[in-house]
Amino acid sequence: MVKIFFLVLFILQCTSAQLLEDPKQHKLLLRGIHQTLKQEYDSAEITFRTIIAHYPKHPCGYLYLAGMLQARFSDYGDRFNSAQYDSLLTVASELAEEMLKSKSTEAWGWYYSGVADAFRSYTASDKGNLPTGFFYGISAGSALEKCLEVDSSFLAAKNILGSYYYWRSKLAWIPFLSDRTEEGIRLVKQAFFHPYEKHLASHNLMLIFIDEGRYEEAEYYGILMLNEYPSNRSYLWNMMTVYEKWRKPDSVKSVVNRLLHSTLNAKVTNRYTEATCRLKLAQFALRERRYEDAKSECRSIISLKKYIGKTKGDLKSKIKQAEMMLEKIASSTMQSPLK
Repeated sequence: MVKIFFLVLFILQCTSAQLLEDPKQHKLLLRGIHQTLKQEYDSAEITFRTIIAHYPKHPCGYLYLAGMLQARFSDYGDRFNSAQYDSLLTVASELAEEMLKSKSTEAWGWYYSGVADAFRSYTASDKGNLPTGFFYGISAGSALEKCLEVDSSFLAAKNILGSYYYWRSKLAWIPFLSDRTEEGIRLVKQAFFHPYEKHLASHNLMLIFIDEGRYEEAEYYGILMLNEYPSNRSYLWNMMTVYEKWRKPDSVKSVVNRLLHSTLNAKVTNRYTEATCRLKLAQFALRERRYEDAKSECRSIISLKKYIGKTKGDLKSKIKQAEMMLEKIASSTMQSPLK
């Protein structure tokens, strides 16, 4: 009981100094994060634009709006306004530089600067521009290290920095790069307790523990977040990956069905996610000799041909796999698949 008390006290001490000073701005930010996690992107955009309107000289609204745009694109996979995204990050970076001029806001300035570069790193890497992604990753790590030099208790900075340390440690075979794997994990775990970072820290921890083969720990964070946001497709995708690598087929099937249901009921259907889920369900049906169910899923996937090139992900590959599966079913049952 005493240990729990001091743990709670530690968390409160760490977070209280790193919350936005204006109660209204703080409340709006939490609302926008909550709306984003509920995948209510239009509402989240209104909330973050409200922050920008009321606090135009603060980086917060610009950064979180940019983050929401990236989250929406990753979820829907349809279109991405790169110019708007880049503009938001540019404004946020400029405002962060202004914060560096005052000792009272210096830690925040380095934090926001690091977050902006971390966003740039992710977007560049996601587009396949690894050199640019690596450059901004190093820049983000440097800024966040400076944040912690100014204020070692700045919990929010530890999420992205810890993730950076972890993934950079994969290059520890290069001279002068040390292995900071465990330090990175420890930092992200600490950041999980910050109200602004919990959602991203849990996502980062799931990816890290999947990579480590520590599936029970990855599952733990997935369950925590899905208890709060049961239809969140990012966490459902992560959980699907956890159970596949953990070799828990019943759990995979359950999560795939949840992910497919959420995807089909979204404002915009991500056709690559739909195809991925249907292909997995078809594979389950084939193993269980439910040939009609398998064929039905395959036909649904093939009907998505018109979306090739219009959605993020290799939809063409999924359609090809569905066509091959139909041929396999026809061969094994000595029947021609219905077209």
